[in-house]
Amino acid sequence: MTQDDSSPPPERVVIDTRREYQEAFDALLALATREIRIFDPDLAQLALEAPERLDRVGAFLRRTRGNRLFIAVHDPAPLAQRSPRLARLVALFSDDIAVHRTTGEAERAQDCFVLADREHFVRRAVAAHPRGVFARHDPHEGTLMRERFDQIWESSEPTAPPTTLGL
Repeated sequence: MTQDDSSPPPERVVIDTRREYQEAFDALLALATREIRIFDPDLAQLALEAPERLDRVGAFLRRTRGNRLFIAVHDPAPLAQRSPRLARLVALFSDDIAVHRTTGEAERAQDCFVLADREHFVRRAVAAHPRGVFARHDPHEGTLMRERFDQIWESSEPTAPPTTLGL
């Protein structure tokens, strides 16, 4: 794949802390124009329940009709138990957000990543460790990350969206 002269050159930044991971995720949300794909053990490290972060996700989904959010997790229980704001967002955008639980081979995956538009991503090779990379404007690596996500998605199943009990 060749790079268009008008597109910015790829950028890579090493991230060393969980805070830098969250900051890279925030920057990724601002770059996303069509879709966001998240693979994470339980989404805890992304701190999606933070109101300002969830507002950015909602703004992304409202920005253009057809914007999509795909989430694959190993364990959906924390979403249902500790994510009422995310549950409301999933209910509000039920046609635009899909949540899957990994099964089979995907359950053994140790990494985590967020991919925006096959071009920007933040990835940690081992989800339990803070060190990772934030890549912008890299369609080649982004395509490889999309293939990785598709493999995980194929080895997963839809899970009930996170909800809170009661009326």
